[in-house]
Amino acid sequence: MGPLAGWQVALRPGAHVVRRGNGRWSGYFAGASGDEGFFSHVGLLVGGADGWQVVHTEADDDSGIGGVRTDGLGQFLADAHGVAVVRPRLDAAQSARTLALARDPAWQAIPFDARFRLDDGGEAMYCTEWIQALVLAATGEDIARPRSRFGHIEIISIDDLRLSARVEPVFDHRLLPPGR
Repeated sequence: MGPLAGWQVALRPGAHVVRRGNGRWSGYFAGASGDEGFFSHVGLLVGGADGWQVVHTEADDDSGIGGVRTDGLGQFLADAHGVAVVRPRLDAAQSARTLALARDPAWQAIPFDARFRLDDGGEAMYCTEWIQALVLAATGEDIARPRSRFGHIEIISIDDLRLSARVEPVFDHRLLPPGR
């Protein structure tokens, strides 16, 4: 992905970091991500003692089992083919509540939703669903409207978050992903 230093100055806690990964399912998720079909995963940027951290939920490529985890920004973007950053249009108190919930053990314990269902009462969540639900719980703001459809089910796509009127674009850098 290359050096991160040039764009890190624009980062703020609570921003959404979107990547185009290179995992087995990245192309599939990118195709479901919305009109542009490029990005495949999202996490919430938080500060840490060792620098920027990204809180996100993902699953093992083979088993589909996973949950919320925190990775360093460099680790989150390792081997990525692109990165975008957007900031939710939240006031300072809303942003602080969102960041506090992201660290809350109950939110950290939510398992990954390999069925990608929005109708399970939040028992399990996929990456975009977790971010949207987190912000909604902290602020009352649903930042992922309108919703996308994938086949016959309603989903929260990457682009539902990334292109929302409720976020401000910060950075977007793309490399040509494999197979294109």
